Amino acid sequence: MSNKDIYRDFCRENESVPLFHQPWWLDIMTENLWDIAISFDKNHNVRAVMPYFIKNKYGQRILMQPALTPYLGILFFYPPDINRRTSIYSFQSKHTRALIDQIPPKLLYQYFNFIPQFDNWLPFYSNAYEQSVRYTYIIDNIKNTEKVFDGFTNTIKRQIKEAENKVKISYEDNLCLVFSMVKESLEKQKVDFGLNRDVLKALERKSFELNQAKVLIARDKNGNVSSGVFLVWDNHKAYLLGLGTSQMYGSNNSTKLLIWESIKYASKYVDTFDFEGSMLPGVERLYRSFGGVRTGYYEVKKYKNKYFKAIFALLNK
Repeated sequence: MSNKDIYRDFCRENESVPLFHQPWWLDIMTENLWDIAISFDKNHNVRAVMPYFIKNKYGQRILMQPALTPYLGILFFYPPDINRRTSIYSFQSKHTRALIDQIPPKLLYQYFNFIPQFDNWLPFYSNAYEQSVRYTYIIDNIKNTEKVFDGFTNTIKRQIKEAENKVKISYEDNLCLVFSMVKESLEKQKVDFGLNRDVLKALERKSFELNQAKVLIARDKNGNVSSGVFLVWDNHKAYLLGLGTSQMYGSNNSTKLLIWESIKYASKYVDTFDFEGSMLPGVERLYRSFGGVRTGYYEVKKYKNKYFKAIFALLNK
C-alpha cells in the first residue's frame, strides 16, 4: 500500500484528524496532487504524519500550502503510555526527523503553515529551514454565547446591533457567491485569486454532504448581497475560512454581524472558533475586536539556495 492509502485507512478510524488534514479536503484543494510522509513505530503504528503538496511553478517543483488551507504540517499520534515531558520531546524530535527525511529532494522552495498546537520546529532548524510566527485569534467556550458576546469590544457590539436593523442573514448553498466577493476585493488589490469555480463547487458539494460547512449571506432590505461567510468545522474547532464583502453594498457592518452569527451557528457543533488568522493590519484589528486569544503558529520555509531566496524575497514569498 502507498502512504496515501495507509493514511486514508488511518483517517477513517481516527476522528481526531483535523479538517485540513483530511484526505477528502486535500483531494479537492490540490486536485489530488498531494502526498504524505508517515513515521511509524516499531510495531508499524502510525505515530506522525505530514501531508504535502508539490506544484510545478516557474519551471521548478515547489512545496506549498494548498489554497484555503490555513494549517497543515505535522500531526503526532502519541502512544497511550507516554506521559513524561522528556519522553514527549524525544518522541516529537525522532518522528519529525523521520518525516523531514521523506520530503522529496530538489525542491526550489518549501512552505508550511503548521497547526497552532505544533511547537517544536528544532528538527527543521537543524535542516536549514527558516521560521517565523503568524497569528490567529481563537475563542474557546463558544457554547456560552452570552459570555462570548460580552468579550466583544463596545464598538463591535454597537455595529452588530446596527447591522441587525439593516440586513437579513440567510443560509444559502452558494459558496461561489462568497468567493466572488473575495475575488473582487483581491483583484482590486491586484492580487491573483487563484481558485477556479470547479474546485469551489467540489468543495461545496463535499463539505455540505459531510455537514462540515455552511454559507451565511447578508442581504440588505433591497435584497442586495452585502457580505458572505464560508464557515467550516471538524470535531474540534470551527474556522472562519472565507469572508467576502460587496464593494458596492458592503458598507453596513454586515460582516461583523455575519461573524457573530457564524460563532453562534458553530456553537451547535464545536466549542472553539478560529478566525484563521490574518497578518493584514485592518483584518487583524477586526478579528481582535471579537475577544479571542491571540495564538501563534509557525510558518516554515526553505529555499534551494541563496539566489532563489533573493528572488522569492523580491516576489514577497
